Amino acid sequence: MRKSLGASSSAQKTLPAQLPGLRYGVVIRPPAYGWTGERFESARLISVDDTSIGALGCETRVVVEGNFVGVVATTFEAARNAAQHLVLRWEKPASVANTQRETLLEKQNTEDAFARDYGWPSRLRWGEIPEWVIAESRDAALNVWTRTATPEALRHDLSLATSVDGTAITLHAPDGKALATGLGRHCGDDAAVDAALLAKAVGAPVAVWLSAAYEADVKALGRAQRMMLSATHQNDATISHYRYRQAYANGEVAAVGLLLSGRATLGAQTERKTLLFTPYRFEKSHLSAHTGERPAANMTLQDVQQTFAREAFVDELAHARGEDPLTLRLDHLDDDRGSELLTSVARQAGWPKKEPAEPSASDVLKGRGLAYAQLPDRHQRLESGVRSAWIADVDVNRVTGDVRLTRLVVGQDSGDEVDTAHLQQTLQERVLGESRGLLGRAPTFDEWGDGQTPETSSNALATRTTELSTSSFSKPADSSTLPLVLEDAEFAPGVAVIANALFDATGVRFREPPFTAGRVRQALDEQDPECRKGLPPGAKPPRKKATRRRWLAAAALTTVAGSAVMAWPWKGAITPITRPGANLYSVETIERGRLVAAAGDCAACHTTESGATNAGGHAFETPFGTLYSTNITPDEATGIGSWSFAAFERAMREGVGRDGRHLYPAFPYTAFAKTSDADLQALYAYLMAQPAVSAPAPKNALTFPFNVRALMAPWQALYHDPTPFQPDPTQSELYNRGAYLTEGLGHCSACHSPRNAMGAEKQGEQYLAGAVVDGWEAPALNTLSRSPVAWSESSLFDYLRHGRSELHGVASGPMAPVVAGLGELPEYDVRAIAHYVAQQMQAPAEDASSARAEAQRLTAATSAEPAGMEEGAQLFQGACAACHVDNGVPGFTKASTSLALNTNLHSDRPDNVIQSIMGGVHDTAVPGTGSMPGFADSFSDTQVATLTAYLRARFAPEAPMWQQLEQRVAETRQPH
Repeated sequence: MRKSLGASSSAQKTLPAQLPGLRYGVVIRPPAYGWTGERFESARLISVDDTSIGALGCETRVVVEGNFVGVVATTFEAARNAAQHLVLRWEKPASVANTQRETLLEKQNTEDAFARDYGWPSRLRWGEIPEWVIAESRDAALNVWTRTATPEALRHDLSLATSVDGTAITLHAPDGKALATGLGRHCGDDAAVDAALLAKAVGAPVAVWLSAAYEADVKALGRAQRMMLSATHQNDATISHYRYRQAYANGEVAAVGLLLSGRATLGAQTERKTLLFTPYRFEKSHLSAHTGERPAANMTLQDVQQTFAREAFVDELAHARGEDPLTLRLDHLDDDRGSELLTSVARQAGWPKKEPAEPSASDVLKGRGLAYAQLPDRHQRLESGVRSAWIADVDVNRVTGDVRLTRLVVGQDSGDEVDTAHLQQTLQERVLGESRGLLGRAPTFDEWGDGQTPETSSNALATRTTELSTSSFSKPADSSTLPLVLEDAEFAPGVAVIANALFDATGVRFREPPFTAGRVRQALDEQDPECRKGLPPGAKPPRKKATRRRWLAAAALTTVAGSAVMAWPWKGAITPITRPGANLYSVETIERGRLVAAAGDCAACHTTESGATNAGGHAFETPFGTLYSTNITPDEATGIGSWSFAAFERAMREGVGRDGRHLYPAFPYTAFAKTSDADLQALYAYLMAQPAVSAPAPKNALTFPFNVRALMAPWQALYHDPTPFQPDPTQSELYNRGAYLTEGLGHCSACHSPRNAMGAEKQGEQYLAGAVVDGWEAPALNTLSRSPVAWSESSLFDYLRHGRSELHGVASGPMAPVVAGLGELPEYDVRAIAHYVAQQMQAPAEDASSARAEAQRLTAATSAEPAGMEEGAQLFQGACAACHVDNGVPGFTKASTSLALNTNLHSDRPDNVIQSIMGGVHDTAVPGTGSMPGFADSFSDTQVATLTAYLRARFAPEAPMWQQLEQRVAETRQPH
């Protein structure tokens, strides 16, 4: 089953409890549910077993209505823990599949010479930003604090969910901003209905966390509308038999909670007339819509959907005829006023498109699109309707898939004069801004910052005091001409104009919003390479899409041929190139590459203590000898400046350098091979944009036969899988994102998994089971963890994000620079890693009360001195007690966590304790975590061993004593 993901503890703490009796809710979706295009189908709830919740020691309430299940508690942590412990039995439906793409209506007639299908999703995205959605049901009235783009539809759903009359429902928007754009619903509406159902059931206000977890609802609801257009056209100007067929009168789907609870069918439904209209005059036109049993039509959304499908179709038809899109429209627009408006806007925008005077960054594609609308004026200002013409310019980053609106020219024949600069800013915020809107990111495994939850992002309840309104013509203080919120008809061309501009830029036709970066990037990768000429020297040409039969044949041949190639010891050298110019990659691509490098912790391994960043020379002690990291700055002589992207990708995926020599797996290409194409291209761009440093790498000192690189070929054949990461469709987006970062770029297993005699990581139960690297023990990150207090997901997040955890201590040794690197990543990404690792450890979401009780017990047990260790006690009192014992004496350097909770002292190995005593703990990598001086120069081997034994006996009294400590100390002081 899918359980909604929660907010960070910091986000929860910033939410003031200004509503009396405020509770927190977590909803649990069925294991299978979805909109088929005709109806909603869901697994059926058979039974609920909440007996295990009582052992959690928290006040909770389970809410069940039909197939809707939620848990409400006094704290968010308690609600999330209870949801994880709730045992539900479901009966799966025969099938839950979104089938409307093929089966809703009849297929296009064979006589149609030109036919296209367009779709509209039930939810454009999961939400605007991660935030609390709150519902309060009191005195036959309902107050809801949320963002919504469709307030009328939300109010209708809330009325059905709670039986509260729509006039008694008040919607409060953050900062008083009304976002009724008419573009369609997002999952803020679903979260609002979830909160309302829970609040109604428990009789208290309830807060639900809206985050990227609601993307599951986006996928489950699929398409809400299908629009099929066709026409016949001759070589001359004749276009006839234009047909527009719409699957439903209304392209909306009710909130998921409403559908699950069975309340979606309650109340009288008012069927409103479907208005189908086209401004173009084609011979023998026919427009029709299937009505079906659906809720009342949303005329705003209908306008946008129709305009999107029609304007995209006309644009496609123009390109199929080899005709200018503006010319085709003018030839078939039997309306002088509309023709004049289109001509005027085209003249102002400089249509047809002119080539820029200077070429843009070579990883950016530029495109221009046109869209026109003439829709009924529901305000009765113009009897002939409202006309609106738009021309938009976009930049498409072909590496990341990001799209940016760079210029907008808009003309309309009613209302005030349009301030296009302000309108472009408004669209950038709504469509391309923080919420990302139509061009927004969907939370996929290789997108950066999806669903991120900045610690300051939670909006205080005190700011949510303004009632939402529908779209209006209220004007900003700094403008006397532009309405803040566009009228429905005037906004209708907004989606189509972007789709047409995207086609002009990429040659790819997107027939359904949203136009996410992932969709754009995937489409670019699948199109014919001939459509992508002009890639920068380092960029990888896309793979040409093959038929299934060809793909299967190629896969079979690749399996055999690939094995033969891997077994052959020599790879050919790749021709060197001149270092790519600094202007070949856009700022966006380089920034993405910076995040990839931070996730991969490149600088930590490729930088010496006093050396230049990424210049190499860092020594790695292995059982086979000493290896040194190489220079990965873009120096052409000693670095990778002469490497093409093909050479770089081969090294990252196959472990073979540009010169054809095999690389040693101390460079974790076994993990980096899982990196996506987009992230590899961005990383290459970032590295090539850094300062070049001349720094030859020291020669490795490996013993025979490990110094023979050719032997790595059979090693790779046995132990290396170069397959890129594949997400698990049965897991959440957060889990897959965490798996991608942990198993791939983060290469956590390189340190935390033991290796076999050949230096390959062990798999199965030994995956993430702990290992020793450079004299430090990397503890187990699975169920074999020896932490005295069990880790939780929230504790893992605190440790990885801030370098400290209340019940586990601070990050030190090799983990300190890792945490520093993670500090560069969006919070969502760090939370994803914590979530994935927690799943491997079978850890709970939050620290339970039993875990805190155990921490108190372990701490209290350290008050007694171990017998017979007086010398160790004296060393501890002199060097450690001032910071590590709470004796009531004030101090500036008190350790925040008791040594009784330190995993190192409970380990089977003393390595980390010895390393910390001798080298100290320093907060240079993660400031604020605390520092401890090293005692290597002031303590002898015997004293270090004595102190180590004392620490083990006092702070881990239940663990067996370590043996041969003085020998271990000597080995640490002088490593081989």
